[in-house]
Formats: sequence, C-alpha cells, structure tokens
Amino acid sequence: MILCDTDIFIEALKNNSRAIGSLRNIGFENIALSAITLMELRALHNSRDIVSRNSVVISKTHKISI
Repeated sequence: MILCDTDIFIEALKNNSRAIGSLRNIGFENIALSAITLMELRALHNSRDIVSRNSVVISKTHKISI
C-alpha cells in the first residue's frame, strides 16, 4: 500500500501524464489516501468540477485513517 499525497491526485486530475503514469505504475489497488487528502479533494470538488470529471482516480483508491 502506497500513501499518496493530495498533490499527486491533483496533478493526475489535471491530466499530468507523469502523475497519471506514477499512479498507474503503483496500481490503483495499491494506492491509499489519508482522511486529510480525501477532505482536500472533496473541498476541491466543491470549488471546481475537475474531480467530478475524473473521480475514477479517487474511487479506486483506499482510504486509511491516520
């Protein structure tokens, strides 16, 4: 399980090929995000539609408590 920070997801959601490639290399089943990252991405979703268009990245990851 790899814990990824918010910036990685944001870059992937902005179609940054390097960030997307990193997430693919890790494998969606191996990606975790903290409750803080989840909260930050939800806040981004409330302020912009970038997350809703690309929510598959978030929905395929695992949330872990810290």
